[in-house]
Amino acid sequence: MMTAALLLGTAALAYNAQPPFAQDRLIPTTIEQYGKKVDAFNPFRKYNVFINYELGMHCAGFDESYCCIIPPYNSIQAQGVITGKDGKSPYFIRKDNEIQLYYYVDDNSYSEGNKMRYWGVKKDVNGNGRTDDNNDNLPNYVWKHLYIYEDTQGTIPKGATKADRKYLGLDMPIKTDHGPTNKPLYGGYLDFADEHGDNVVMTETLIPELQDVKLKLSAEYTWDALGLPLTAFTDTERKGTIRGVDDRTFQPYQVSKVRVHDKHGKAILDDEKRIYEFMGTNPIDIPNCQVCHSRQGVAAVKSREEGVWQSDTEYEYWIGYHPDVTEYMARLAEGLINILALHDKHHGTDFLRDFKTDTPNFRLGTVSSVNCTDCHGDNISGNLKTPRDGVTSYKVMKAKPLAEAVHGFHMKAAPVPDGADRPANCQVCHPTHGQDKSMNDADMLFRLTDAYGHNMVKNKDLRIAGGGCYNGRDAHTNQDVKPPFFLNSVGRYYLEEVSMKDEKGKKVEKMRGLYCTHCHNTLSQELYAYDAIKDPKYQSGKTLRNRDLKTVVSALAGGSMKKFAAMADPKVAETEAYYTEHEGAVLSTLKGAKKDGSPILGEWDDPKGKAVGYDAVSGGSDWWLASGEPHCADCHAAPFVEDEGGDYFPMDQNKKYALYRHSKGHGKLSCQSCHESTHGLYPTRFDGTRSIDQTTHDQAMQYSPDGKYAGPVTCSACHTVNKEGVPTSLAGTEYEHDYWASVTLMHFMRQKNFDMLLPIDELLQRYPYKRSKQIVEESWK
Repeated sequence: MMTAALLLGTAALAYNAQPPFAQDRLIPTTIEQYGKKVDAFNPFRKYNVFINYELGMHCAGFDESYCCIIPPYNSIQAQGVITGKDGKSPYFIRKDNEIQLYYYVDDNSYSEGNKMRYWGVKKDVNGNGRTDDNNDNLPNYVWKHLYIYEDTQGTIPKGATKADRKYLGLDMPIKTDHGPTNKPLYGGYLDFADEHGDNVVMTETLIPELQDVKLKLSAEYTWDALGLPLTAFTDTERKGTIRGVDDRTFQPYQVSKVRVHDKHGKAILDDEKRIYEFMGTNPIDIPNCQVCHSRQGVAAVKSREEGVWQSDTEYEYWIGYHPDVTEYMARLAEGLINILALHDKHHGTDFLRDFKTDTPNFRLGTVSSVNCTDCHGDNISGNLKTPRDGVTSYKVMKAKPLAEAVHGFHMKAAPVPDGADRPANCQVCHPTHGQDKSMNDADMLFRLTDAYGHNMVKNKDLRIAGGGCYNGRDAHTNQDVKPPFFLNSVGRYYLEEVSMKDEKGKKVEKMRGLYCTHCHNTLSQELYAYDAIKDPKYQSGKTLRNRDLKTVVSALAGGSMKKFAAMADPKVAETEAYYTEHEGAVLSTLKGAKKDGSPILGEWDDPKGKAVGYDAVSGGSDWWLASGEPHCADCHAAPFVEDEGGDYFPMDQNKKYALYRHSKGHGKLSCQSCHESTHGLYPTRFDGTRSIDQTTHDQAMQYSPDGKYAGPVTCSACHTVNKEGVPTSLAGTEYEHDYWASVTLMHFMRQKNFDMLLPIDELLQRYPYKRSKQIVEESWK
């Protein structure tokens, strides 16, 4: 039974103001402040580079010769800092610092060939009915709906028409082993995006008059190499043909490397003549389709009862004619053919009309690979139309958004409920390979199901029964994390009523953590829909995020705690409805039309306009966008929240919270730079050599002040600090001896308010210590 304190708010809690780490790695120094010499600590290196990525755990196939659900796309994003010494302020590495950042992926310099089938897959890109033109391949086909006119800043020349467009893949072909912006996988220099961002591409929408929608791919103040076609296979491990891949070949937490170079391309060395080089996680793995869709998998067995024969033929061909094929690759091929056969049977497609049974290449004949977003709109790839224009080799139809179609169907057909009736299939289907090879053996890999999709957690708690790209990896699943958690009333509900209870609802001593459905749910979307915020860090304006739980329940669930619990902790039925009954948020308002027929759009809440929903504009609805995704602000107290949206419209909106990956929490510093990227947030769970993801743990240790602490990056990584870990610039203020209040102050300081330019006295007038201290006391846990 919930307490009154949980419903109505928690009283202030006295807290330990000291930092949760020692400072053994820092460089002792003495600085002069207010006429006195004081002891302090300098950062232990001159430069820091913080590396991250934008897609959480990227889930993509490597054999694209059958179908492409989501194309290969792994980015290296980085922010560089020249650290402060002896009390001087740190500053960003920009293009005008005469410094360059060189990137590569450790032991992973190529993909096409024995790691990936992608460029070798023929597709009719220009629609001439042939597949023998120079650029007739799958990557050029997949991305050809994106275009520019003049440059990558989104410039549209006056009087420009469709004839002036330059299409990706058609006019700008993608080189082998390069990303869509033609950054090579083998390495090179990162591009820097200034305060306006960069790599702006355009796309069309479902509304014929609404075209040239700009999608900003590079975040402001970020160095990046976008969309690299990365695989989970290292150069060293990959021997022989692609047919030799098995579960032990996977290394899903690839290591990105970034080196600091001068303007001449020469590596910069530290005092011990070592290159300034930093590592970061770049996660990539494959969905586990073959588990259920091959051999005695639950879907394969059912499909045989429906008369599907092609998948068995596929398996028998590879096993019978190719002695080097592994069981994994034979099952993978079988599983993909099984999916296409079922799609033909249930949805009237003809993907297997030219199925070849006797050739190792082009098994689908004239159909070639099926690009799922040809019919299913998908915001993450920028395809807002359904069906997509320029489709070749098979008939197309209007279809559900890709995210909704895949998740909604599998939530109904194979939810894999655990002892609490939570759907384990999220982590069954999404990648589950671990860092250590022995964790990927057949009897170890699928800990939530067996190797054929049979439920192994129906009487267990899935949160502690298995692991993968999120479960048993991210900070929210790390049972060893300690407060402060900086929670609002919804966050406290999750802590007390979900994380501290087992699958039967009984209290436990050690946290169980949160699962996928505790973030990706109706509650998150309803909180977003309610918002009309004026200032994200103060949460002024209309919002429920700073209200007590009773008020939240009243507004969103009609006062029913049972209904609220179903929104916050959805079981199988509610999760299915979350996908299948979803309606996209209001995107904008229509206020009329220009002379050329193009619409005049107003703000989403303009009372003088007609509401236009994401569903009307995008075949992908609002999945993957700010209105469809969870936010830190759902559970965490301000200022531990995202920025206001609008800078990346239509990916986000004014008066609403932006996506975490687009937010800055300390001036220009990206939230991801200090906290890492979603699904692998610091501190990741660490179990020594049996860690699911040791790469991210090692990444955090690069900035650790004592060689043990592996949480979010601390002030001491870039600033001169005192013995409490507080920047010496706060000496003589009330913040000086309170580490956690100082952390709160740092999260208040946003780029849009120019807080970083204020003198200390003005900064503290704007964000007084009393307020920061109160926030820590009330949101500690």
